[in-house]
Amino acid sequence: MNEITRRDFLKTSLAGAVAATFGGSVLAEEPAGSEVIVVHGADAAAMLAAGVERLGGWSAFVKKGKKVTLKVNAAWANPPEHGSNTSPELVEACVKACLGAGAGEVVLPENPCSPPEQAFEMSGIARAVKSAGGRMISLRDDRLFKHVELPGAKTLKQADVAVDVLETACLINMPVAKHHGSAGLSLSMKNWMGSIKDRGFWHSKGLHQCIADFSTLVRPNLVIIDALRIMLDSGPRGPGKLEHPGLLILSRDPVAADAYSATLFRKEPSDIHHIRLAGEMNIGCADVSRIKVTRLDV
Repeated sequence: MNEITRRDFLKTSLAGAVAATFGGSVLAEEPAGSEVIVVHGADAAAMLAAGVERLGGWSAFVKKGKKVTLKVNAAWANPPEHGSNTSPELVEACVKACLGAGAGEVVLPENPCSPPEQAFEMSGIARAVKSAGGRMISLRDDRLFKHVELPGAKTLKQADVAVDVLETACLINMPVAKHHGSAGLSLSMKNWMGSIKDRGFWHSKGLHQCIADFSTLVRPNLVIIDALRIMLDSGPRGPGKLEHPGLLILSRDPVAADAYSATLFRKEPSDIHHIRLAGEMNIGCADVSRIKVTRLDV
């Protein structure tokens, strides 16, 4: 895989207008480049620290005294070993690291598929967040959403999005890598569906295009894909067949992170239509041959 200089991203007046409204969590600036950090190990906290250090350290992402929004996958009332939710150990490590870097608060908004209390408790994420000093937010109140327009989208022209995703100094997307019956795979771009109010529209009007469309508006400062264990089938809930790569995939480019992660499932990124669409829409790099991949062993 070859190093590239810079990836041409969508630059329009829309980006500037949205950035002025929502701050650093949107597609406001061209990212530093399509680089993916692949960390292998057995200690989630040590792996996270090594990967973030390679991208410039936590100070490159966390602003002193400001809010960090961490979007994990806590959708299902399943135990961690099923692989349907983000690893609680990884979540705890990230919340602690952000607060240790000076974040004023770390919030974790989620609109789960299972009843919120059951999903948060059975996944182990509620305990992990409480132990680390963060705050889980159940997105079951209309007041927690903000209606936004997506003029750059092809299908998803508007959406009700969690305010904490739109208005934050640092937005981190931390999904678990897994099979998905409708989307092919559930990775970082698919993970945003847990931050919206109406998932039905996405499923009925073209799931893959809606996933790509949403990423024209909301762009994380950092993507951390949990591939400590991956669900190969029966997703998104499972239980299904698991493999244990023992990896974290980190990038500033969500499309590049998803494209690389698709290869863990022995798929080409183009096999996953929303990854292909996001690449065609210049949201990020979907061509793994053009992504700089740095591998670390911890």
